[in-house]
Amino acid sequence: MNTTNDDPVHGGEHNCEAAGTLAFVATYGAPGVGQAWTCTTCARPWSRVNGVFSPADHGGHLLRPDDVE
Repeated sequence: MNTTNDDPVHGGEHNCEAAGTLAFVATYGAPGVGQAWTCTTCARPWSRVNGVFSPADHGGHLLRPDDVE
């Protein structure tokens, strides 16, 4: 996912994933299921689930009831 956000610290647009500025923070869920990452430039939180990065505020890393039924 290429999500561009305004970076008030560095000015202009900043694409965290494309810029390669994501740093690993921790794993969550069962081992290998999810990972928390953060951008070292703008501090935006990201999640990685099944090898796909998405901004954490999109909620892609959160389980829903139908995910476990």
